[in-house]
Amino acid sequence: MVDWALGSGYRSLYDPGFGLGAFYTSAADKDYASFTASEVDPMVLDYWEKSTGHHATFIAREDYLLSWGKKHTNIVCNPPYMRFQKFLNRDAVFAAFAKNAGLRLSGYTNTASAFLLKSLSELDGKGRLAYIMPLEFLNTGYGKLVKSKLIEGGHLAAIIKLDCEKEIFPDAITSVGIVLYDAAVHHRTVSFYSVNTIDALPTLFESEPVARVPAAELSPGSKWLQYCAANSGPLDTGSLILLDNYGRFTRGIATGANKFFVLSRTTARAAQLDNSEYVPCLTRSAQVKRTVFSSTDYEHLLRDDAPVLLFSVGANHSSGAERYIKIGEASGYHKRFLTKNRTPWYKTEFRNPAPILMGVFSRGGYKVIRNRSDAVNLSCFHGFHPNMNGQHYLDHLFLYFASRPGRSVMALSMRKYGDALDKFEPNDLNHALVPSEAAFERLGNSAVEHAIGYVEENDCVPDYINDFFGEIVNA
Repeated sequence: MVDWALGSGYRSLYDPGFGLGAFYTSAADKDYASFTASEVDPMVLDYWEKSTGHHATFIAREDYLLSWGKKHTNIVCNPPYMRFQKFLNRDAVFAAFAKNAGLRLSGYTNTASAFLLKSLSELDGKGRLAYIMPLEFLNTGYGKLVKSKLIEGGHLAAIIKLDCEKEIFPDAITSVGIVLYDAAVHHRTVSFYSVNTIDALPTLFESEPVARVPAAELSPGSKWLQYCAANSGPLDTGSLILLDNYGRFTRGIATGANKFFVLSRTTARAAQLDNSEYVPCLTRSAQVKRTVFSSTDYEHLLRDDAPVLLFSVGANHSSGAERYIKIGEASGYHKRFLTKNRTPWYKTEFRNPAPILMGVFSRGGYKVIRNRSDAVNLSCFHGFHPNMNGQHYLDHLFLYFASRPGRSVMALSMRKYGDALDKFEPNDLNHALVPSEAAFERLGNSAVEHAIGYVEENDCVPDYINDFFGEIVNA
């Protein structure tokens, strides 16, 4: 990163998050004119001075996000990572961005993205910026503002996804990468790289990127992590539409206290609850073993005394339910974060059973379920609730989600975290691309029925379904 930034020809560097001086140490071996930095934590600076014998005279002791009015030529940074929900001076930072940069930050913006936005505004137009970043902003809603600033003026040079993030940051909980931005050069294309080992970085630019995307085609609203994936291939967007044309995914029920609300048949009987005071519910992803989940599968879980019942009562309930509620209050469940904001605290969210379930977290491929039972679901799944149009194409959609081509397209909407962990948010799914009605109609009803039967028997889609959707999604 230091080498790349100094490649601008200007020999000064600024690090807005000095920390323990990793960039300073690297730059000390280079022919540079000056190194300046900012650091908010006096204990960190004191430790650095004592451990290195250097004096921090070139480091401003300040909160970078609240210190405005400076310009820099070359910037390198490994910014702190923290969500704004955890930020004590959040309101002051929001106000400073609005006043000094005219930017209104989303409440979901993390500190790393705020650092990057501020640094982009402080480049003097002659040099370069190299930032190591959590790359979740490439696929999230709050990242739209960050991406729009990156492509403004055509100065974004490259994004490097580090698939070896654990090699560099053992405690990383999100995907990590490097953003390279050249304020003095107009780039017609942006190069996207993916590296599997840190040793590949020094000679990275001698190899071909995974993708070289015309800058004019990069949309702030699209998910950019797809460009770091090898063999992603082009999509035939003429045959694809947004999923929300067929209905919407919503998150599962969040109880706020599963130990109270989730019951087995034995615990429900012991509490002397009426049958109307609990509903069938899938409470853990592991309860669903097969891709098509039937009422018989649910009955097996119930018979095995699995926790697949959800306590669900209104104001008028039995004496058994009243006793159970008192037990919950004695245990403090009514004071939990979610429950204390509900009236009454024990009233759970209402959901109709979702005919298609999608796993929230995954590694190596998401979990999709055709739910043919009457069970609702907790937040381990997102549930698809079709509109009238989507009701007709439920099996078509399910087969698409389960197919190899469908998985490759849906994966473009995932949020990537560290240690190969992927996550779907409901709106990520709702804005994903799926075949149009005309495309689905080319798959006859008999073929759909046969394919569903095949999935029930073999727990995977037949090859002709993969081939069919492959022809639709590939240009």
